[in-house]
Amino acid sequence: MDDEKRKLKALSDIASIDITLEFKEILQNILKIACETINANSATIILVDEETDEVRMAASYGLGQDYPERVHEAARDAGVPLTYGPSGIVLKTGKYYIVQNAFEEPRGKPWLHLTKELGFSSILFTPMKRGSKVIGLLNVYMARVHRFSEDEIDFVTIAASQAASIVHNSRMCSRLINNILELEQYEGRLEEKVKNAYKELYESEVKYRDLFEEADDPMYTLDTGGYFQTINNAGLKALRCTKEYVIGSHMSKWLTPESLIVFMELLQKQISGENQFEQPVTLEIICKNGEHRLSEIRTRIIREGDRITGVHGIARDVTEKKKLEQKIREYHERLRKSCEDLIEADRIKTEFISNITHELLTPLTSIRGFTELIYDETTGKVNDEQKKSLDIILRNSDRLIRLIKDLLDISQLEKNKFGMRFGLVSIGDVISKCMQDMQPQAKYKEITITRDIKPLPRIWGDGERLTQVITNLLSNAIKFTPQKGTITITAKESQNEVKISITDTGIGIPHDQLSRIFERFYQIDGSNSRKYGGAGLGLSICKSIVESHFGSIWAESNGNGSTFNILLPKLECIKN
Repeated sequence: MDDEKRKLKALSDIASIDITLEFKEILQNILKIACETINANSATIILVDEETDEVRMAASYGLGQDYPERVHEAARDAGVPLTYGPSGIVLKTGKYYIVQNAFEEPRGKPWLHLTKELGFSSILFTPMKRGSKVIGLLNVYMARVHRFSEDEIDFVTIAASQAASIVHNSRMCSRLINNILELEQYEGRLEEKVKNAYKELYESEVKYRDLFEEADDPMYTLDTGGYFQTINNAGLKALRCTKEYVIGSHMSKWLTPESLIVFMELLQKQISGENQFEQPVTLEIICKNGEHRLSEIRTRIIREGDRITGVHGIARDVTEKKKLEQKIREYHERLRKSCEDLIEADRIKTEFISNITHELLTPLTSIRGFTELIYDETTGKVNDEQKKSLDIILRNSDRLIRLIKDLLDISQLEKNKFGMRFGLVSIGDVISKCMQDMQPQAKYKEITITRDIKPLPRIWGDGERLTQVITNLLSNAIKFTPQKGTITITAKESQNEVKISITDTGIGIPHDQLSRIFERFYQIDGSNSRKYGGAGLGLSICKSIVESHFGSIWAESNGNGSTFNILLPKLECIKN
């Protein structure tokens, strides 16, 4: 997965975090995703208390569970607030702050011992914003001195914005859950409190007024003509003005002409009962200071008996969200274009391999044929030294022809034109033929090939291609097994499958390479000085052939030799 896709997925994962989880677990998930996406050493979240404005470190990742308390303790010991360092700069300016080297940051001295102990050098402090308000910081730490790239800064900035929304929504969810619990408890005691109904009704009205005034999101009421009747403190803050300036004013004073048309049409439809505003509407707001902001509006009608007297509305600033969505759309378009370019490059590469291998195969076949005629002395006598040279030409011609045929197979695989001729195949006969064909190579290295093959049923497959698979695996086993080694072939059937295993006493395969050896052009030792030849195509072709038979292939190794296993379904299983 490329870097942009990984970042987009990470942002999607952050946005999808379940806000009903424990608050600390939510923060941990955000930090984990951010660290893993840009390979950061660790990360922290600092939050501003909604009621007291107290700044505290709420969570850390990769620094130990007690890190937040140690940070606060270090600040107390030094006699400074937590905002003494770069965190305070970010909270004040609302802009990110980069510490290239923590050991050279003068405001970081109270925490320098923690920096040394936990091993990090570079830090990116990023604001978590709700609208224009900074509600906290998302900070990422690098183990070594690191120059943060624009892409990394952009990613952490977006992640911090999403984290702010997640934190806000989680807090709201927690409050809603608490309110729901309160309501459930209230309902259970309702009968006992009937006599106090009037008193509780009054208290409820006071509570509603307080909730209305102190709500985080702007809330308001309009009459049926679109004139403001009430507005809460968050609404006044959003419009950058006082209550006296808003009450009695018309919505036209606060909306662009285009947004006003949309709002008034929907307002009339809602009052008439034609539209209930089930979905939010995004409008462009004009603040008193002239600033334009985007706001997501939800409304519901207000009734007095059977008469509709107005609407109640709630708004949410989505300016930053819309900017992020536009940026994500631009990222998506760039990714789409990159994908198309890669597909075209892959097509050109595949056609080139197919064309060049066809062009090479014809002259090589002729070279080998004429060399064989000379070697067999059909065209005249040759001496021993000449025969040795001709033998080298024949062997290398065969090697090149095998490589070209592998490349042809690869190009056919990429075009999904790897033709198969299926029929009933005796897998025992296929193994016997392959052992016979590979015997000269094994004899040359004094390698013993043994077999333990139970009676096997015939399977539905392509005999020629299955022969290619077994031959390739035997050839690899001989190549990587030293002189006088042993190769064992076992085959047996189970209820639904036939299993073939080829075990050698060769050099083995490192455990971390087992999952990659079937990749195209992959070699465990890819250096120019490697001991064993090959283009890294054989196992990839084997995997494609086996999977075309609805089977599977894998390798095992304990450091003393290797075992390649093949599972092929029996004929009855394929029919079913």
